[in-house]
This record gives sequence, structure tokens and C-alpha cells, in this order.
Amino acid sequence: MTSAQPDTVKQSVTAFRSLKIEDRLAALALIYKHIAGQIPADGVNNSAKASGLVSKVGQLSPELQTQALRDMLDAQRQDGDEVALDPNPSKALAELVTGNNETIPIDEYSSLGSDDKLAFWYQMGQKLESSVSNINPSSEITEFLQSLQSLSADDRVAFISKALK
Repeated sequence: MTSAQPDTVKQSVTAFRSLKIEDRLAALALIYKHIAGQIPADGVNNSAKASGLVSKVGQLSPELQTQALRDMLDAQRQDGDEVALDPNPSKALAELVTGNNETIPIDEYSSLGSDDKLAFWYQMGQKLESSVSNINPSSEITEFLQSLQSLSADDRVAFISKALK
């Protein structure tokens, strides 16, 4: 297998990060579907930190799971754990008063090393694999995914590792 120039992988990471957050999440799910078999499962499945975080995300409501994954992909966020409240002000107030809210574990994700982040997304990809077929990619996602086709399998794995740092 030939390896692309490091600049090609770097350009792919830059292109990925320039996508809207929803498009990055969809692209990541579609990429996982295509390269999951190329990632050595023994290393990514043995991460206790990643498994614990996958479990915490799995305990969130479906809406908050999606929001948590978006927030985790958003590399610019540095504001730590946050509480996601209902967008309806009266319901949000009730959640604050009763304590009925869920915490998105952003700090915990941010503290993971790159191998643990890769393990987290690998394990999330396995859990969400059935929902990947429901993704209708935008033209931006399709164009981006086509650009990744020129990368070797090793470079695609390198791309994923760098994109999730």
C-alpha cells in the first residue's frame, strides 16, 4: 500500500474541520461504516475510559446524545461540562428547580488522549451503525467523502486519528 503525502492527510483534516458540525458528525458516521474493518479492534475496544464515556453518552436522552456527539466534535469548545436544558424557558426553569437535567460530559471527552478518542468514536460507531443507513449526505459531505477515496487505507486511519484529536 502506498501512503499519501502527509500534506494530503493534513488537507483532509482541514477540509473535515471546515464542515458544519452536523456534516462532520454525519461524515464521521459514514467514514466509520467504510473503514471500521481497517481499524485494529483490539486496541480500541480495550479502552476503559472510552467505554465509560460511551456508557455515559448512552444514558442520555436521544436528543442529548446527538448534542453530546456534536459538542465533542466541536474542537473549539473549551467550556467544560455543561448542562443541556429544554429550549422552552418554562420547562428549563422546571428542570433547574427539580434538578431534572442531564450533564453532557464534555470535560471527560476533552481529557481523553488521542487513542482513547479514537476508541470512543469507534465504539460509538458500533453502537450507532444501524442509524448510518438513515443519513442522507449533503453535497458537501459527498464531495468530502469523494476526496477521501484517493487516500490509502492507512492514510484514512491516519486521517481519522488526526481529525479526532
